[in-house]
Amino acid sequence: MTVAVSDWRRRFFSALARLDEQHPWTVLALSLAVAVSSVLYAKARLEFRTGQDDLVRADSRDSRNYLHYSKEFPDLDALIVVVSANPSLTAAEQFADRLADRLTQDKVNVKSVFYRIDPKMMGNSGLLYLGTDDLQALAGRIGASLPLLTAYAANPTLANIFAMTNQMIDRAARSSRATMRSQPDHRPAGDGLAGQLDLLNPLLTSMIEGSAAGSPWTALMPREGHNGVLRDNYLASTNGRYLLLHVAPADGAPNGPNPVEAITAHLNAVRTQFPKVVAGMTGGPALAHAEEETTQHDMTQGSIIAIIGLALLLVIPFRGIVEPFFAVVALLIGAAWSFGFTTLAVGHLNLLSAVFTSVLVGIGINFPIHLMARYDEARRKGLPMPAALELAVVNTGTGVFASACIMALAFLMPMFTDFSGIAELGEISAAGLFLCLVAALLVFPALIALRDRRATPRPASVLSLAPRQSILEKLFARPALIAGVATAATIAAGVLIPQVSFDQNVLRLQASDTEAVRFENILLHDSGRSSWFAVALAATQAGADRKAAAFRKLPVVIDVETISTYIPDHQDEKRAILAGLGRQLMPLALQPSVHPGDPADLRRELGGLSARLAAISSHTPDAATAKTVDLIQRVMAQLSAKPNALAGYERHLAADLGERIAMLKGQLAPSEVTATTLPQIIRDRFIGASGLYLVQIYPKGDIWEDAPLQRFIGSLRKVDRDVTGPPVQTYTLASVMRHGYERAALFALIAVFVFVFADFRNLRDALLATVPLVYGGAWLLEAMAALGWEFNLANLFAVPIIIGMGVDNGVNMIYRWREEQDKSSLILTKAVGKSVTICSLTTIAAFAALIPADHNGISSLGWVMTLGVSFILIATFVVLPALFEILGSRIEHSRTHQDEVPAILPANPEVPPEIGQPPEPPKSEPPPKIAGGGRS
Repeated sequence: MTVAVSDWRRRFFSALARLDEQHPWTVLALSLAVAVSSVLYAKARLEFRTGQDDLVRADSRDSRNYLHYSKEFPDLDALIVVVSANPSLTAAEQFADRLADRLTQDKVNVKSVFYRIDPKMMGNSGLLYLGTDDLQALAGRIGASLPLLTAYAANPTLANIFAMTNQMIDRAARSSRATMRSQPDHRPAGDGLAGQLDLLNPLLTSMIEGSAAGSPWTALMPREGHNGVLRDNYLASTNGRYLLLHVAPADGAPNGPNPVEAITAHLNAVRTQFPKVVAGMTGGPALAHAEEETTQHDMTQGSIIAIIGLALLLVIPFRGIVEPFFAVVALLIGAAWSFGFTTLAVGHLNLLSAVFTSVLVGIGINFPIHLMARYDEARRKGLPMPAALELAVVNTGTGVFASACIMALAFLMPMFTDFSGIAELGEISAAGLFLCLVAALLVFPALIALRDRRATPRPASVLSLAPRQSILEKLFARPALIAGVATAATIAAGVLIPQVSFDQNVLRLQASDTEAVRFENILLHDSGRSSWFAVALAATQAGADRKAAAFRKLPVVIDVETISTYIPDHQDEKRAILAGLGRQLMPLALQPSVHPGDPADLRRELGGLSARLAAISSHTPDAATAKTVDLIQRVMAQLSAKPNALAGYERHLAADLGERIAMLKGQLAPSEVTATTLPQIIRDRFIGASGLYLVQIYPKGDIWEDAPLQRFIGSLRKVDRDVTGPPVQTYTLASVMRHGYERAALFALIAVFVFVFADFRNLRDALLATVPLVYGGAWLLEAMAALGWEFNLANLFAVPIIIGMGVDNGVNMIYRWREEQDKSSLILTKAVGKSVTICSLTTIAAFAALIPADHNGISSLGWVMTLGVSFILIATFVVLPALFEILGSRIEHSRTHQDEVPAILPANPEVPPEIGQPPEPPKSEPPPKIAGGGRS
């Protein structure tokens, strides 16, 4: 039974065949010219966009919210440099300062750097950022040391410091003895030494090490603590283990490096200066840049591996290199046209559509393969080149056109969803496949015509393509058993299918060894705070604070920041404490020393102090006291060796105290801090371009995971429906993509089946065409469940390809089955069996080349596609032929008419006399006819 080809299709493909055969040079020249122009145009104009906001339509509420936030705060989603504060906070601060200095000088690549609140930025209000308890402790330390400081200020020598210390210990000892007489249980005076040792030990240490070792007066100065946002005035993680630098990248130089790369170079330069400091960069731009680099590398690597694999898969089965080379040339020209079309119609590639090259390589090569297999089969039967070429282009080309329509329908269905990322992918993939089809129908036959135009026809083989009682015929001797076992096993394993889940974690898709991913995980699991944050907007500062208070009550929130976070609390109480401290320090004035201290006096006072401390330690042993005694002995040994060794240090010590007292006095009458008095860099982070106030919400736990992210977003939306930010946008993206693919898969199944039914005009054959998809798809889902695989935002792309490949294989087999008068036992031995096998293997090779990718999402796509197409191929060659055998014997007698169209060659083909008459084809295999969309 044959199915009629519409007259216009027969005439159209016949005209193509004649064009290729009669004007091959013209066809090739024009095709190559368009290809070169397309590549040059794409190189100049095609962009690669890595932003997640490029994947979702901008007219949704969440997209509008994110776009509004991005316009108000364009630099907030910045790079984050993470600097470990362990084991040395001082080294981490020096690292941060050095890096910030380099970055702020690079105006081309860096907009701003926010990493600390410099006390100089706050004027005289810096001490208001200390906690109330810290300020009271400061007042207590200074009050306890005030007598010593006063005496030292009058005579700023080292000997005077230790003389005053000895006097204070003696007074304390007398007071202690008096108290013990009245209170026998009172402990000795050594307990009062703690405050003195806080000053003595740093002083003695700096005397030993010299003036460069640091100032001992630091012990009396304000001690910046860690309040969850700042540590020593540096931005820090919640637990204080890491200092954070927020770096907003600029646009970069027109022909210069990417700003992220330039900033990375600065980071690497500073890392060489601090080899013991652990530091790295993460944040939205860093993650996006890492993904872009990894994706481009993986796609280039995959394309090279795929082309090598395709070449081997074409050369080995076709036993030659010329025709496979022609097929690859046709593919490359079609791919070049596709890039030109993509540049013209869309103008860019996104994170998803970047994989369309794998689609072209894996599926576009199928078109010339089918033509090649049918042409070779016709030539083996003795047909001359023009007749064989026309048979391949008309009979097989018509079917290949149907195959392209099936694949295009599968790819175009996402255009009816809200997910613009897969809609663009579907659009350019569908167009690319049609352009590859056109290239296959023009370039490949033209190359064949050039090669074979003067070739002598080969004599037809007198042997059948398969011997009687071949292995395949023996295998399908019991088709009902094969179909029954396959069906029963598929249904039995179907219980596994519901176990296949969907993983929305976009961080897990990226290469885990990239710096951006590693430091994101460090922040996530070791610091208690991710680089991700959600945001809410408010019209006023009070409104922002009310929202922040509501968000803080949520168990899914670890921290919330507004501009008020950077405004000190309890300012009136703190200002009162500072005012009292100011009254204490106001009389303190350091007198310049006229004569340097006498080294002999210093040794005498040190010796007396050592004896006193030793006596106290004998009553109440204490490690700190013992350490002080040891330091005194080392200083005395130094003075014995060089009596004037500390003269320079003595002057430095006095000058340093004078500077610190002056600076401290300047902070003791602070002005009130308000939103309007904060530094501009802080205002820009929390007050938008139109005056809106920002609320930054940090999640608790790993919200890159599906369930925590869903809980986080759901909880925030109970407070503010319009909450937005990177995690909300990513959640929206994943949800829209998942639902989009689900709808697209359903639409694709319906559209493909309708197309096949309309093309076959036979329900039985339309259902048979879906057999490879139904069985192969079920086996894929069952295998994924057994292997513990999940669908994700990358490998979901396999769904439309598998739908298209499954139905395409079935349609290939059905077309030839019908053309061969339902002689099912011969179908697998025809060129269709060879071409379907090679086409499936080339598709597998194209996507298996993605398995070694560093990008986990791309690698998972390679695995799913490889397994899925393999199962479809098995179903095509096991289940479908068995059904052919079952149905073929039952319908032969019921055929009442055949709807045929004129064949390319008559029933007994006559070859022109100058070529010679080939042997008559075997009677069991009538000569090929132009069948309805006849496939190879």
